[in-house]
Amino acid sequence: MHVPPNMGKRFCFLLVTLGIGGIAVSMNRSANRPGNHENVMGQGQPAAASRNSSETPVRLPATVGHWKLKDGTRTITAKTIFDYMDGAGELYIGYRFRQLEVHEYTATGADDILAELYWMASSDDAFGLLSGDWGGEAVSLKAGGAAAGASKAGSWPRALYGAGLLRLWADNLYARVLAQSETDASRKAVLEIGRAIIAGRREPAPPKLAAAMPARVQPTFSLQQDRLCYFRSHLVLNSVYFLSPSNILDLGTGVEAVVASYRTQGQGKQKSAVRLLVIRYPGVDAGRKALSHFIRTYLPEKKAAVPTGSGGSRGILKIEDGWVGYSLTGFLLALAFECPTREIADNFLNQATMIAVGTEESHER
Repeated sequence: MHVPPNMGKRFCFLLVTLGIGGIAVSMNRSANRPGNHENVMGQGQPAAASRNSSETPVRLPATVGHWKLKDGTRTITAKTIFDYMDGAGELYIGYRFRQLEVHEYTATGADDILAELYWMASSDDAFGLLSGDWGGEAVSLKAGGAAAGASKAGSWPRALYGAGLLRLWADNLYARVLAQSETDASRKAVLEIGRAIIAGRREPAPPKLAAAMPARVQPTFSLQQDRLCYFRSHLVLNSVYFLSPSNILDLGTGVEAVVASYRTQGQGKQKSAVRLLVIRYPGVDAGRKALSHFIRTYLPEKKAAVPTGSGGSRGILKIEDGWVGYSLTGFLLALAFECPTREIADNFLNQATMIAVGTEESHER
């Protein structure tokens, strides 16, 4: 069963739903809510250590502008995250979430500022959380006022600010700092807290799979930098580009994937972009089974050949919203959606084959 093209295919990431609204709700909840573990600590002390004691701790400032850091840190685990945020915990668990630390700043005559520190299993997972929504102003949090924008390690900013909310990626830490009401003073305070969060932390490169996505595909398609998302969970995929309510690509925490949009120069917004989805599985068998699952579920009426051997598999089919192509090369499965012609679908799959070769070589080194 193929899903109609107008059914949920949009860049509407779960993080946006969780963003300002979700974080504001959490600010009004009691720090002593049952099921949440609270660590009491003095102001100006390092934030509660992540599960890995070798990681650089975060030392939040005791005061920032008019705001003072409240005593105590709320520590949220995978078991209690659904108590802390209603309906959005799956997003973080899908990115190999380890724990969340929540800190509050208060000031007389001003709304609170909330700082949330999400400790993830890897830098790639933290990048993935930020990649779900590239909206906002790219800001620099480095001392000395270095220019904002893309990091020297990649093509995407490491911190974004908008409407009182700062979101950032710093090694395996993803953080959000929110002022409930935005003023000049609260903006300065939020950014200062952000600078404290990243202090002393490494700046790893973006995930290899994300960096390997082609900037251009012949004849004239260009990558939309702000429409690339790195993920592991089918729930994230479905919020970025809806395929099916079920997990038809066998995604999970042992898998990594990137979906990106490509448009031609001068292409009107009314025309759909081509989507290139590239997935790296933990093994060849896992990739072959996932492709078989996808074909049986998404393209049953097309009678596409289900892969059976140990070699690669490739196909291009016409459906109601354009041409769809798939290519399985080793561990890597590539899918191209909404291609205007067969030839363009073939070009996207050829680029994906180059990604497969490059990423396998980089993983072997």
